[in-house]
Formats: sequence, C-alpha cells, structure tokens
Amino acid sequence: MNYRYIVVEGSIGSGKSELSRRLAQYFDALHLTESPERNPFLEQFYLNAAHHGLATELYFLMRRAEAVEMINTEEEKNERIIADFLLEKDQIFVPVVLKGSDQGNEQTLFWQMKRKIMPEYPVPDLVIYLQTSDESAQKRLQKRHDGMLNLFPAGYLGQIQDEYRRFFHLYQNSPLLIANADEMDFINNDDHFEMLLRAMSNMQGSRHYLNLSEG
Repeated sequence: MNYRYIVVEGSIGSGKSELSRRLAQYFDALHLTESPERNPFLEQFYLNAAHHGLATELYFLMRRAEAVEMINTEEEKNERIIADFLLEKDQIFVPVVLKGSDQGNEQTLFWQMKRKIMPEYPVPDLVIYLQTSDESAQKRLQKRHDGMLNLFPAGYLGQIQDEYRRFFHLYQNSPLLIANADEMDFINNDDHFEMLLRAMSNMQGSRHYLNLSEG
C-alpha cells in the first residue's frame, strides 16, 4: 500500500475522527485532525448562525492553510499522513453556512479570501468517505453526550449531509473509497477494520464501494 497522504471524511457524526486516529496508529503516521471544538466561533455560530458563519469559516480556512505546510513537510520526508478533513471541505460547508444573496454576499467574500490565503495544496493519494444516513449520524451524536446535537440550527445536520452526498457524488480529485458506515464499525469491530484495510490495498480504478456484504 503506497498511499502517503490519506484523508478520512464524512459528515458530522460519521466517525471520521476515530477512524483516522486508528489508521494513524496502525500505519504509525502523523495524525492531522481539524479539531473543530477549538474553533472559538463555532458555538456562537450554532447559537446564532446568521451572525457568526463567516468568522467560523474563516477560522477553519486559516487552520487549513497552516495544515498545508505540515502535509508538505511530511511528504518531503516521505512520511505518511492521515487526516480527518479534506482541505477543500469548505465546498461542502460554505454553501450551507454563508449567505449567497446579492446583498452582503458572504460566500463571494469567503472565496476571495481563500484565493488570497490558501497556498497550493497537495492532493490526497486516497480519500475514504464514511457514508452515513441521517438517522445513524444523529444516533452517534446522541451517544457522545457533549450536547452538540442540541446546538445545531434547525435542519442544519440534514443540509450538511446532503452537501456531503452531492460533493462526493461529483468528487474526482483522488481515488475514492466509499464505505458504508451504517453497516460497519471500524473502531470496535476488528473484522470490519481488516475489511477496510483489504479494500484500501485492493483499490482499482478511481472509485470503490465497501459494504458489509463484500466480507
């Protein structure tokens, strides 16, 4: 398996952070995490989405720009990186979070800022997309007992899920492994984790689907 830069992605509550951490431990790789809880504007956004969306997304943009240097450094050393976020995931969140009307077009401002701030960034050797239903994502969030689910604006989680599906339906930048995270538990079930490793090793073409029935 020659992948040096692997990204695990999925909507809120998909388990991407846990899986990326386990893969980083397995491969003895640098674990690069977005750590959204460190964003000082995020809770304010959840409480008042109309007034704090731009600050929330700009903070994430700054952190992703900083991550580019870390990824490039590891690649220059021929080391492996496992990240729990795509550098271009703003294409998923910005259409939901920021206003796109003619007056006060925050989306246009964000993309202008990104062109100024974001350096040219590397493309992952493999992206693993954890596909989940809305119901499964909600159940996972309820089990976390951190109160996050109660903070989301009405309809927010469903909108983000829809944007993830749209984005990865069209995604062509890297080889893409789409794993059914409703059926499979890559953290607590070692057989499922081994199935994922085999799927990663046997990837052919630009897109592969991993379901429990393939075991």
